[in-house]
Amino acid sequence: MEQNYIFSLCGTVLYYDPRTFLRTLWKDEARALRLYELVFLSQEWRMMEDGAISREDAMEWLCRRAPAETEHIRLVLKHWLRCLTPRWETVELLLDMKRQCKKLYFAAALNEDGKEYAEKTYPFLSLFDGGVFSCEESGAMVDRLCTLYRLDPARCVFVGADAEQRKAAETAGFRAVLFTGAERLRDIVG
Repeated sequence: MEQNYIFSLCGTVLYYDPRTFLRTLWKDEARALRLYELVFLSQEWRMMEDGAISREDAMEWLCRRAPAETEHIRLVLKHWLRCLTPRWETVELLLDMKRQCKKLYFAAALNEDGKEYAEKTYPFLSLFDGGVFSCEESGAMVDRLCTLYRLDPARCVFVGADAEQRKAAETAGFRAVLFTGAERLRDIVG
């Protein structure tokens, strides 16, 4: 039985929900939708997520493109990490897995801002035996994790939040599980 479990942090342990976050800032649904499209669907956002540009550069470029929304863009980008919220049912599962002496690792597709925020905000990350934060694509990030912690993919289960992650993990030799909820995963890990 596998004893090493690698979680894609975002999507399995953390929710990522920018629309709900924006609705907490603005009750006006039209403004929340406009800012969602302007910020989270922008090329600048993708570049920032990939680590190609800083949050400050993304903010500057977005404000230049939509000067009437400057104040709102700054507010969104200052607090965007509040889009990440814990999946408490998964955290409970992690606690149970640790009690069973399973080794837990994570791969988090978060830039430097995301790394700092997660480490400061989520004490449950200490349940993991190791992890990596990176803007690399899933396959490269998991390869780096395995190299860093000397993990044999054949002795690991990768738990991912989307089909692309699952396929990359299977190609690399992992048993891969598509996360559909903590209770379903509990059935799989025993």
